[in-house]
Amino acid sequence: MKNLHLSSCYAVAAAALVGLAACAGESTSPSEFKSPTSARFALGDIVDATPVVGKVKVCKSAGSNVSGDFAVSRTPYGPNSSGTVSATATVQPGQCVVLAEDNSGSGSASDVIVDETSAGFVSASAVGTDGPVAVYTDGATSLRINSFHGFTVTYVNFVEPPHVDVCTYTKGWYRNKGSTTIDATVDGRTIAQQQAIFKATPGKPNGVTWGADNNNLNLYQQLLAAINNLNGDLTGGPDAVDAAIAAALAATGGSGLNITVAAGTDVSGLISVLSAFNQGEYAGFPHCGDEILE
Repeated sequence: MKNLHLSSCYAVAAAALVGLAACAGESTSPSEFKSPTSARFALGDIVDATPVVGKVKVCKSAGSNVSGDFAVSRTPYGPNSSGTVSATATVQPGQCVVLAEDNSGSGSASDVIVDETSAGFVSASAVGTDGPVAVYTDGATSLRINSFHGFTVTYVNFVEPPHVDVCTYTKGWYRNKGSTTIDATVDGRTIAQQQAIFKATPGKPNGVTWGADNNNLNLYQQLLAAINNLNGDLTGGPDAVDAAIAAALAATGGSGLNITVAAGTDVSGLISVLSAFNQGEYAGFPHCGDEILE
């Protein structure tokens, strides 16, 4: 088994001086001997993802949104097997950490199994110093490391963030109680302009204009309320609400205190969706105001 033979720094007499220079400062203890071709990494070191002989590196992909907790075990192979593992370890997204190493002499190695114990497992893959591992199964595939073989195992994890309910308020709440919470420059309108639009009624327009159809005013007020409820995130609501916001923004125009609505707009349909959202009728977006619903 030629792959289990460990070469010595002093094997070739003619290169004795070179060998001595290469091994200067290294311990003579068998448990600390490293292959001349192996990088000098210790357990727990944060490293790159390149496989290195005599090591098992575990990486957490940068695309993971949680860290990974791992249990690592080692089974000796051969009569002189010597190695160590980090029995438990945590690897952060974007990191690679050395979790196992083998210091065996000729004819021996270490069989290492890595088992992830954290949530959100998506996939795992391994690549060795000889190339990719065709099939890698977390917690089951044994990786044999020695002075000729090493591996890097990469895990992908994703945990769905918990949904946080978003309070919604009606246009009446923004008119009477929440005027100071209005976001700046929603749909290009200043806070003062939005406040004036919320306060406008068919009987008291207060300088706000919206054409002959009073539903135009209602539509724009519902639109402003919905956008403010989402803190300006135009795609942060339920799909139907996001679509209604996009349609209402496309259909309405004007500037300052002037509101225009394009001919042929389904004003009533858009009002129905947006007002239902503002009144807390969509799951995950409860109504939080004490204002009369409108």
